[in-house]
Amino acid sequence: MDPIKNFLECDITAYSVEDKITYLNKIESFLSRQDKFYYQDNYSEINDSDYDKLKKHHTQVLQKYPFLIKESKYSESIGFMPSEKFSKVKHKIPMLSLSNIFDESELDDFYEKIRKYLNFNSDTALEIVSEPKIDGLSASLLYKNGVLTVGATRGDGTLGEDVTENIKTISNIPKVIESKDVPEILEVRGEIYMNKSDFINLNEKMLQNGKQTYVNPRNTASGSLRQIDPNITRSRNLNFFAYTWGEISNHNFKSHFEVISKFKEWGFAVNPYTKINGSKNELIKSYSELDSIRSSLDYDIDGVVYKINSLHLQDRLGFISRSPRWAVAHKFAAEKAKTKITGIDIQVGRTGALTPVAKLEPINIGGVVVRNATLHNEDFISGIDSDGNQIRNGSDIRIGDTVEVIRSGDVIPKVIGVDISKRLPNSQKYEFPKLCPICNSPAIREINTSTGKSSSVRRCTGDFYCLSQELGRLEFFVSRNAMNIEGFGGKSMKLFYDKGFIKRPNDIFTLQSKQGLGLIDILSLDGWGSISMSNLFLSIDEKRQITLDRFIYSLGIRHIGINTAKIISQNLNSIGNLISLIDNLNSEYDSYLESFLENDGIGEVAIKSFLDFLSIDHNTEVVKNLNDQLDVLDFVIEHKLDSKISGLSIVFTGKFDSMSRAEAKDKAERMGAKVLSSISNKTDLLVAGEESGSKLAKAKDLNIKIIDENDWLNLLN
Repeated sequence: MDPIKNFLECDITAYSVEDKITYLNKIESFLSRQDKFYYQDNYSEINDSDYDKLKKHHTQVLQKYPFLIKESKYSESIGFMPSEKFSKVKHKIPMLSLSNIFDESELDDFYEKIRKYLNFNSDTALEIVSEPKIDGLSASLLYKNGVLTVGATRGDGTLGEDVTENIKTISNIPKVIESKDVPEILEVRGEIYMNKSDFINLNEKMLQNGKQTYVNPRNTASGSLRQIDPNITRSRNLNFFAYTWGEISNHNFKSHFEVISKFKEWGFAVNPYTKINGSKNELIKSYSELDSIRSSLDYDIDGVVYKINSLHLQDRLGFISRSPRWAVAHKFAAEKAKTKITGIDIQVGRTGALTPVAKLEPINIGGVVVRNATLHNEDFISGIDSDGNQIRNGSDIRIGDTVEVIRSGDVIPKVIGVDISKRLPNSQKYEFPKLCPICNSPAIREINTSTGKSSSVRRCTGDFYCLSQELGRLEFFVSRNAMNIEGFGGKSMKLFYDKGFIKRPNDIFTLQSKQGLGLIDILSLDGWGSISMSNLFLSIDEKRQITLDRFIYSLGIRHIGINTAKIISQNLNSIGNLISLIDNLNSEYDSYLESFLENDGIGEVAIKSFLDFLSIDHNTEVVKNLNDQLDVLDFVIEHKLDSKISGLSIVFTGKFDSMSRAEAKDKAERMGAKVLSSISNKTDLLVAGEESGSKLAKAKDLNIKIIDENDWLNLLN
């Protein structure tokens, strides 16, 4: 089975909230797999351009549907864990990724959200720096007293690879900063890239020597930097653009552009197209100018990065998940082409969703050969959206049709139109299957009880009896953001599953004992020897200790992303309390539901999904069996030690003059407080702004401490 197809879901614009979350989980699992291959193993399972488009689509989804950020696990993922062939470097300040936007309307949203968050009116000036988004490899350069001491890759954002000797071979990176004003500690961050001309010359040499050529400059730059032999890196003529800092011992900079100017003064290459923009119109102009010249540049760019110029405002704006609120990447437009549909495949995902995928006559789109495209869902094929409104003027999609395909962000691009004039006279309407193609169980469209509308997605009802779901749950359980058991995903898990060695997650942790007792024979499996088996046992043993939030997330419960799992864990605190919930759930369902809903940032759909999952006997059996095998650590909230509000449960209500409520909540959480959405006996403090309503009255009734905006500002100091 083509692994690319495993993450595809239907047209999410027509999806319910629940189905959007499911879609997100699938695409993120696939991205995590590709990250391991690319960042750690230094090769690509899929075309590098497709990976970029998929990342773009993922961030587009989060940008378009902000509520998904709290459900996302991959938004907290940056790159991938460093390779074992290099020593690790811990970034004292995490190297974060950017959210993406794709058109002027999303730029408007970015601009206006910043104004709203900062409580700025339309007349308040807002300077934003624009700079080309270099298609290369992020790197960190640490200088001590002006001397380059450590060079590292981004890795997973927290841990990078120590590639110091390789970075020292890059000619335009200063080895020593001669200026007297350089801070004692200075971390310069930027992008390592390969010029197009150098890439062409390298491939010509490879051809002359009868060797395999490279795919593109970005892949080549990444592989070149991560060579064991620095001389190979030196021969590749890599370059570096500086664009920000990380750790710094002292500074008096006021703006981002001032930082960039100082970098240039210190001898770093900075992109010459970096400039300050005073309005949205100027940003659009900067974007258009770079788009028009990008083909003439000797290095690849795939968009424009916008950054708030004021460092003070950057600090106020802070971050959303693992992306800064004050910066965004504006990607260049997608490419389109026409081809024919030769067939339609139905794929069944981990949650049972049936996804139609068009098989295409191969077509070259932007230098990439495309053979597959998503058809989204049953309604999309029929020519309607989830509300019953026509799309494509009501034209359905059939095998044999000529269709327009766009590569706007999907690893398998999407069909956006049908050329009816070229439809074959004997074509037949496509009949979407009513039975699961894997297990033959009924495939149904769930009814949303709040709206009464049916889901756009058909789901297999086979649950654990369906191979695609059972195996998918196991693969999710061992995946990076769940249990993170190395060497046990993909083909290995399927092999163990097919042999009957593993059927449930707890079976993973009994493999070694079963092997010792002769109940299974791993050494009889193709490709498995004593060393690989021992390494697997070691990887499994290393993961026997896990935090409560990761444990809950690894169960693969629908609508429970990593951030939701953290909120649930914050409420439960321990595995003992989770087991107690399971034992008392039938009689106390409503009280548990109410308790969880008091937490800010979690919705009823997610909590009901969590509780309903634990209401099913075979699910609770899995949880309890896993608890017998694992050491599940209590969930610990990291508090800011000098904070006056650490550990307090706070509710915000009303309007504030100095900041938005969103900013106030962020500040409270940064200082170790727990933000609740409603008043209860668990509330320690109510911060009441102007026009406070029922929450203020309830707080008074419960004798909860109440402060106004001025008191709140004093707490922050």
